[in-house]
Amino acid sequence: MSLVGAVMYGLAMVSDAGIAAAIVRDKRGDDSDFLDAVWTLQVCRGLLLWGGACTLAYPLASLYSVEQLATIIPVAALALPISGLGSTALHTCRRHMHLGPIVALEVTHEVIVLAVTIPWAFLAPTVWALVGGTLAGSVFTAIASHLALPRRTHRISWNWPLIQQQLSFGRWIFLSSMMFFVAGQADRLMLGYLVPMSQLGVYSVALVLSEAVYAVISRINRDVAYPAYGKTFRNDPVRLEQVVARTRFGVDVLLVAPIAILVVCAEWIIALLYDSRYHEAGWMLQVLCVRLLLAATLMNSEASLVAAGHPQYSVAMNVGRLGWILACIPLGWHVAGIRGVIWAVALSELPVLVVLWLGMKRNRLFSPSVELRSALFAAVGLALGNALLALLLKVRPL
Repeated sequence: MSLVGAVMYGLAMVSDAGIAAAIVRDKRGDDSDFLDAVWTLQVCRGLLLWGGACTLAYPLASLYSVEQLATIIPVAALALPISGLGSTALHTCRRHMHLGPIVALEVTHEVIVLAVTIPWAFLAPTVWALVGGTLAGSVFTAIASHLALPRRTHRISWNWPLIQQQLSFGRWIFLSSMMFFVAGQADRLMLGYLVPMSQLGVYSVALVLSEAVYAVISRINRDVAYPAYGKTFRNDPVRLEQVVARTRFGVDVLLVAPIAILVVCAEWIIALLYDSRYHEAGWMLQVLCVRLLLAATLMNSEASLVAAGHPQYSVAMNVGRLGWILACIPLGWHVAGIRGVIWAVALSELPVLVVLWLGMKRNRLFSPSVELRSALFAAVGLALGNALLALLLKVRPL
């Protein structure tokens, strides 16, 4: 099922048409004709993705010598066209920052998945329990998006000017998503050849914890910052710089300072959660937190540039990130072994910083004082982290 999930995630990432981003930022994001056109594109994309999954099923089954994949992948991938039938109301709610209905739907989705998967696995413990749970969640979300959210009736609309406009905007999102997917998987693929599986497993522990924080950063920017910037740009573009600076203050308080605390306390947290076999993940998590500190501010900058109609910077930054990963992981391994590799991953946001700062400066959104404030909050977080660690060590020494 891990292979199935990777196939579905990869297909979704490399075919991202930027539909959600367009509905959030476009001035016609509430227009019925526009929504029908992008919904038509969304339905077609879902069907094409399912066709792609079916095409890959047999070759992957042969490659991994797992005959079941030839059947599991096409069935599990039905979630893709089912999701494509979902209402654009999900994206409209994000556009207007009505997050309550979205959170309620997503939580209920997870409950549905568990309610199907657990009894099925208890009665018939096979991989099909996971497939069934996934499909049940997709069916629920597709139906609920039409019934539970602000309702509107969709119809197939071949409005070619609108579809072509969306594809023109979406090509940048597509390229950015594809580069992000490859860059995000490259470290694990390359480490699989460089280090023993046991050491890769330890790295995966640190990576999972850091990616949980990364997901929080991503959700805040996707569901809060980006819709706010899109609304500001539609109504009063001149105020965008002011709104970005004010939002960054919230990012500093809610993300930058806590991540800096995590840098200091990472080893203690790993020692608390895992036995001695995984304690090396502590220093790895500390290093990966450097990436999180950079991402907390840079993802916000990316959101402001995309909202202002410049998605090409997302492509450029992901090209830079991928180039860094491909060049610096082998170099880091040659110079310092596993430590060099992890530092290469942690510093992969540096080319992103260069691209986004240039983009922000060119579009008059860059503020040196705002960037300095983020650095000060990181310093405060490190100081608080040291004080907290001293207390934690008294309760439970390493």
